[in-house]
Amino acid sequence: MGQQEAIRLGVETSAEMRPIEIETAVCYQCGTCTGACPVSAAGGMDYTPRAIMRMIQAGMENEVLCSQTIWTCASCYACAVRCPRDIEITDVMTQLRNLALERGYKARKGRAYNTSFMNIVRRHGRMYEAELVVRYNLQTNPLNFIGLIPVAVKMILKGKLRFLPDHPEGRSEVRGMFDGLTGGAE
Repeated sequence: MGQQEAIRLGVETSAEMRPIEIETAVCYQCGTCTGACPVSAAGGMDYTPRAIMRMIQAGMENEVLCSQTIWTCASCYACAVRCPRDIEITDVMTQLRNLALERGYKARKGRAYNTSFMNIVRRHGRMYEAELVVRYNLQTNPLNFIGLIPVAVKMILKGKLRFLPDHPEGRSEVRGMFDGLTGGAE
């Protein structure tokens, strides 16, 4: 796919942001990324992935780097796999986090999310979305969690969200990788 000129609204972005801007230039705002995103559905983002793509195109560098969304991306690649324009949205979010850290932006609630995410993967051998939503919202905004209960019930009834986690083969190997990196601390 050829590179296209980024869509901007007369605002110049930094040289560090330019490669990200070029990557997202082909986004035509179909919304598939947002529809595929489990974190967006759970209410853990201030902007949807689709909005972040448009904000990058519009040159809203500071707003993007200050957003909660770049920190709560689960890096599950559901968006990238489904993107009809083959944009590596998950990699874009990682690049944005790295740029934000380089510039001294605070991770905000992202640390609570990332810690919960990694602890769940360590314990179960894979992600268990229901536990992530509960842990994250109880740590950051318990009132938001209460509002998500009706949505969770509907998702469970439709088979979109498992009530209990899977425990795949190789679970002990996954835990061993974490223990090797962290010295056994959870």
